[in-house]
Amino acid sequence: MSHNKMQIYSTPTTSTAYVVEIKGAIEDFEDYHGVFKLLPTLTDKDSLTVRLNTPGGCCSVGWAIIDAIQSVPCIVDVIVTYPTYSMGAMLAMCGDSLTILEDSYIMFHDYSGGGGGKGGDVAAYTNNFRDVFIKRFNKLCMPFLTRKESDKMFEGKDIYIHDTDETLPARLARHFK
Repeated sequence: MSHNKMQIYSTPTTSTAYVVEIKGAIEDFEDYHGVFKLLPTLTDKDSLTVRLNTPGGCCSVGWAIIDAIQSVPCIVDVIVTYPTYSMGAMLAMCGDSLTILEDSYIMFHDYSGGGGGKGGDVAAYTNNFRDVFIKRFNKLCMPFLTRKESDKMFEGKDIYIHDTDETLPARLARHFK
């Protein structure tokens, strides 16, 4: 099955090893229909590799993908194939292991978005969304990121982790025990 933003295939050596490639902006649920259809069928005898190359995108779509990946009973290996940002960096945290390929990195930042409507409605939406985002982000991304890094990120600082980052081995060991 193939889609311009997502590709799913099984490896030639076994029919129980699956690869999901997520590339491009994460925007519409329909782009990931194949992921949402495949993942509930996996068993603990299967394996899943998620390959990421994405600038991020819509939080609700990204969170649905994360929830679907985290619900599978098999081992999930995540590989960052090119620089991956935002919701893509959060997706990188949802497996059982993470590999950042040479000359690649992940970048975390505070959410971005917008809305329209009456001032009070916009403020209420923003405050409620922020609370949910912070809770989900910290649950997913810590202890890969430290509390101090998370706090700085929510103050507006972008956090980059390169394949050559000397803290990467310790981060991986903390997060993927």
